[in-house]
Amino acid sequence: MFKVNVDGAIFSSQSAMGIGVIIRDEEVRVEAALSKKIMAPLGALEVEAKAFEAGLLFAKDIGIQELVLEGDSITIYSALCEISSPPSSVEPIIVGVNALCSDFRRVEFSHVRRQGNSPAHLLAKHAKGIADFSTWIKENPYFIEQALIHDVIAFSHTK
Repeated sequence: MFKVNVDGAIFSSQSAMGIGVIIRDEEVRVEAALSKKIMAPLGALEVEAKAFEAGLLFAKDIGIQELVLEGDSITIYSALCEISSPPSSVEPIIVGVNALCSDFRRVEFSHVRRQGNSPAHLLAKHAKGIADFSTWIKENPYFIEQALIHDVIAFSHTK
């Protein structure tokens, strides 16, 4: 079971947004990472919903079939789990994400506090300086090394 953490960032001055996705295996090793810029002036909630969508699409692209999709937006998490209705601004994205789940053997949703989502957040912020997207397969992006080390230490203390 892979863990796919996602986050979004808004770049108001560029009328753009960034999405960060980090995929890890059961041993917390980085399987893949993505920084993606989207030229669209979306709001915070829409960016978070698009991050969940991008996480699923990236997992599908690299052939992952069983995953936990985790982000720090409680509103998006609650909508995906059908705990609450999605706000109208993100409803089409939520419907699309739920439909996309049928392409996988198993998808679970999880919520994490912002401080527990630091690597994905740094990847989202990194998108500000790129034209389209950057991916890393089986390697750690240098600029998230410290956040990854912190995550592994925190993970080992919860076991």
